[in-house]
Amino acid sequence: MKLAPFFILVLLSVFVFSCIEELPTKPEKRMTIESILEEYQLCNEDESSSFCKTFTARAICEYNGVDDLKVNNEFVDYHDIHNIIIKDNTWKNLGLANSQEALDNSQLMANKGFPVVAIDTQDKHKFSVLILQGEQAKSRKWNLNVPKCAAFFPTNYKRSFINKTMNYAWKSPEGIQLWVRK
Repeated sequence: MKLAPFFILVLLSVFVFSCIEELPTKPEKRMTIESILEEYQLCNEDESSSFCKTFTARAICEYNGVDDLKVNNEFVDYHDIHNIIIKDNTWKNLGLANSQEALDNSQLMANKGFPVVAIDTQDKHKFSVLILQGEQAKSRKWNLNVPKCAAFFPTNYKRSFINKTMNYAWKSPEGIQLWVRK
């Protein structure tokens, strides 16, 4: 009779601990988005353009504390991000940015600490931005509530920004896919 409460307690603790969602990355592995933007601006002033082409992948990885966007231990160029993500089973497509549900899910996942990326599939270079943690804002241009992001323009670094909504990176949500790393 005394063993029954013990087994119930063990089963309950296993259930509770299995329901707790594990964070995708450790917070101490993450770099602040402000630091990343500062480094990008320095990169364009001091480094070769080929190094700066890897900066979007580096920002996605360092902001989220992951190493997914590397080949041979080097960050990939911005135009290779899409190819890596679509071939990696740990990344899941959340849908297109013209869907409020996809935008809401991308913000929810970013706020939980998961890496979320938006990619323009209609652009020949597959320009990508990093979705940031925070609150969505209404875009009059898109007529949707959209997440804030960080964009590192490889050919015009002065256009790069952080903490602006996705409609600053693109005129239209058409062709913009949202991806999360689970």
